Amino acid sequence: MSCKKAIEKKAEDMVMDAITHGEWIVEQYFEGSNNLSSLFSAYSFKFNSDGTLIGTANSVSTNGTWAPNVSDYTIDSEFPTAVDPLTRLIGVWKIKDSDWDYVKAEMVTANGTKLLILRKK
Repeated sequence: MSCKKAIEKKAEDMVMDAITHGEWIVEQYFEGSNNLSSLFSAYSFKFNSDGTLIGTANSVSTNGTWAPNVSDYTIDSEFPTAVDPLTRLIGVWKIKDSDWDYVKAEMVTANGTKLLILRKK
């Protein structure tokens, strides 16, 4: 393994560690100019290193999956058995900004642009 690849792998491992430790909440969610953040006020999310994702609201959990693509700065999320509002999170999100305790991502759809800001609890 080249030195560059080793450094990239270490950076990827650090990002995965930050994402998979702790729970996340939806701080803001917009569809176009419509602020729909309140739809997610009861939810928390747990991203697991095995690619599973759990959304929990009022002691009810919904299982899903997530797959990061480090080179494209995207995360693909799926909730196969979800109902609204979790169905709004299904798809490929382009990461626009992030730090250890937040992620700002966008998804462009046929109906417009969605904005999602996750914050670590």
